[in-house]
Amino acid sequence: MDDFLLREAEHKERVAFELEKSAEPAVLKEAARQRDAAAELRAEWERRQKPAPLAAAAAAAAVEDESPETAALREYIVDSIKSCYDPEIPVNIYDLGLIYAIRIKDEGKVEVDMTLTAPGCPAAGVLPGEVEGKVRSVPGVSEVVLNLVWEPPWEQSKMSEAARLQLGIDW
Repeated sequence: MDDFLLREAEHKERVAFELEKSAEPAVLKEAARQRDAAAELRAEWERRQKPAPLAAAAAAAAVEDESPETAALREYIVDSIKSCYDPEIPVNIYDLGLIYAIRIKDEGKVEVDMTLTAPGCPAAGVLPGEVEGKVRSVPGVSEVVLNLVWEPPWEQSKMSEAARLQLGIDW
């Protein structure tokens, strides 16, 4: 996804460059909007290029008293989940906000609570199994329990800022 952010920023910059050739105020306003969007995408891309320290990973996980080893395992699990995509939406399911909880227990036992965008989601037969398989493939994970939950229902506010940027959703 990081490459997508950079490519999208470059595309918006090219569009802005072409639009700036016009003398029409509305077109110039759109060029400025494209430049602003490109700058936001580039800033997000640059932020992602900096590796997060292990302590920051534990803090981001918002789990109290989590050991550095568990925090590292959580980071690997999240990275593996980020390789799963809803086939209808070009954003990974973690950034979509479909993962509600990741609980890491003793001896590498992991429990994941996830939802889908809607109960009738066509990916319901595929995504849970894919997530379970990805988490199971992480070194240090010995067992995976995946809970498909419907409460609270998924809504767009659960999406990460990066997902909203990628999908062009403004708040």
